[in-house]
Amino acid sequence: MTNTKLDRIERDIEKTRAKILEQQNRLKALEAQKTEEENAQIVQMVKAVHLDGAQLAAFLTAYANGEIVLPQPDAAYPIEQEDSKDEE
Repeated sequence: MTNTKLDRIERDIEKTRAKILEQQNRLKALEAQKTEEENAQIVQMVKAVHLDGAQLAAFLTAYANGEIVLPQPDAAYPIEQEDSKDEE
C-alpha cells in the first residue's frame, strides 16, 4: 500500500514539473513578445521625428551627456499614450 501512495506522489511531482516547464516556456514567449512590441514602438517613434542614423546618434549622445534637457510634461496636461489594446 505504501508503494501505491509513493507512486501517486511521484506522478504528481512529474505532472507538476511538466506544468512548471510549460509555464516557464510561456513566460519566455510573453517576455519576447513584450520586447518585440517595445522595439516596434521605439522604431515607430524614431521614424516619426524623421532623423537619419547620424542625427539620432548625435541627439542621443547629447542627451546622455546632459547637453539637451527635455521638458517635463505639465501635470495639468498629461501626455496621452495610445493604448495598443484599442488597435487589436
